[in-house]
Amino acid sequence: MQTFPYSTVISDLDGTLLMPDHQLGEFTIQTLQKLTAQGVQFLVATGRPYDDVRGIFQHTGLKDFFIITSNGAKVHNGAGEMVYANPLPNDVAYGLTNLAFDESKVCVNTYEENGWFINVDVPSVADFHKMSGFTYRVANFAQHTFHGVEKVFFLADDAEALKPIEERVASQFGDKVKYTYSAPWCLEIMNKGVSKADTLAQIVGEKALKNALAFGDGLNDVEMLTEVKTGLIMGNADPRLVAICPTLTQIATNAEQAVAHYLAELM
Repeated sequence: MQTFPYSTVISDLDGTLLMPDHQLGEFTIQTLQKLTAQGVQFLVATGRPYDDVRGIFQHTGLKDFFIITSNGAKVHNGAGEMVYANPLPNDVAYGLTNLAFDESKVCVNTYEENGWFINVDVPSVADFHKMSGFTYRVANFAQHTFHGVEKVFFLADDAEALKPIEERVASQFGDKVKYTYSAPWCLEIMNKGVSKADTLAQIVGEKALKNALAFGDGLNDVEMLTEVKTGLIMGNADPRLVAICPTLTQIATNAEQAVAHYLAELM
């Protein structure tokens, strides 16, 4: 049997390992099962929260892998135990969720220790989480009690509506937070110093990263893709990611289960 050329494989979820319907394809599940059976370390590094990711993988037979969530703000091990957390300070979370923005075009959300909160009911947003059953609760953030906030994120139908919010975040909180985009229409803010790459280095070590293969599609994947041995960009990736990482190879799309096909070829 051919030896797999990497000791570690890391994958983003939305736009990467998940298909456009936000579910795992059967070929992807089978491929990951074969990969881990060979002793290759597999990790998920996503902007989603843990309870959501756990729901996605619960019927796959895959277990004993680290799940890095909220872009690196939290990590759970294969036993479901939280082994790392770097939350936003409550006062910063309050300030971010109460920034001025056009509520007819944008909604604001938090992932917290006790769930997902949103400022207004947006049923289409919940479609991203049908596979896991994870859903939000509507909250008035001016009166909300924050608890272990992993990230604050703004969603918009028109990406242009996020630009003034990004400018306000940079000017008012730039020295306290890390902000990025998981998709052109999703601006995400975590505590300062949080990134998938930094958290991966703490969990698996720098040596493992230097022999790792990673897949991603958004700006929140830049550090991860550039710090591993081989970073691969999805064919459906944010064009800004492709422009920032012009030397990285672009593979097929998540609709084609390109991650699984690439891994299968290596196996």
